Amino acid sequence: MKLPDLTYAVVKASARKGGLLSDQQFVELSSSRDLKDFVNRVKERYPVLVLNVTPTEKEIEDLLLRSFRDEVDEFIKYCAGASLILQLIKREVEEVEEAKIMKRYLEGLVSERQEGAPKKLSMEGVPGQLSARGFDPEVEEARRIFEKYRVPGLVDSVFARYRILKMLKAAKRLKGDVAAGLGEYLRLKVDVFNIVTILRGIRNGIDRKALEEVLILGEGSLSKEVMRGALKAADEEKALALLEGAGLSKVEGARALERAYEMKIAKMLNRTYYGGYINMGAIVGYLELRLREVRNIVRIANAVSRGIEPKRIAQDFIF
Repeated sequence: MKLPDLTYAVVKASARKGGLLSDQQFVELSSSRDLKDFVNRVKERYPVLVLNVTPTEKEIEDLLLRSFRDEVDEFIKYCAGASLILQLIKREVEEVEEAKIMKRYLEGLVSERQEGAPKKLSMEGVPGQLSARGFDPEVEEARRIFEKYRVPGLVDSVFARYRILKMLKAAKRLKGDVAAGLGEYLRLKVDVFNIVTILRGIRNGIDRKALEEVLILGEGSLSKEVMRGALKAADEEKALALLEGAGLSKVEGARALERAYEMKIAKMLNRTYYGGYINMGAIVGYLELRLREVRNIVRIANAVSRGIEPKRIAQDFIF
């Protein structure tokens, strides 16, 4: 008897979840002598790395991210009703390069007109190409925010913000079993985006009004009042103290908090399988855990190539 497409995809995701690398396997990878040794250890799990020559750190990252995108596309074939959610999960790794292109474009325009009177930024050329690839609102908002505040880093936040907003909108269109398990996941995605944006923005001295413009308020587990209170904090330490008072675990700095949230999301997604979900929650859970694995492998490869001590790699680069 042939299984329905969604059920088949869930079974496939659940089976593959069991093949993800364990924390102990990550630790073992961190003890690789060099990149050649590293590739030999990981190539059974990722045969895409089996090349005639040992790939560089950048090639390893590109190959692994390409394999992740291909796997998302594979699941999209079976989940037509929820394909937009999966497309947006894939976009998380695609938009990094798109945001870089947009930043270079905007910074280039500013350099070209340093001696003249301020002019409105043109939306021709690169922005038009990005819009044609589905990044139209991101391009327009990035242009507006950059014109107003001249902070390149906010372009990355704009791209991430719109991706999450689109995920929230797509999830609200889903019904019944297809949508089950996505609510908590999306609230955590909103939380980590908001909190990291605030903490990194405060540390880098970014205008608090600019930070508030790119936040996603009212969709996470933390209230608008808590988010705005953190924005008003005098420094990163005071913002963290306020957030801890709202229920967050005690951590030191934005990076540590981001790691804590990534681990929280991973644990929540693992519960998807023990909860017996036969729905999109299991598929999204697997793909997020898979992306976490890819990112950990890339971090380890970069650390190994720089000769960082294995113990430090395990402590600082893996989560």
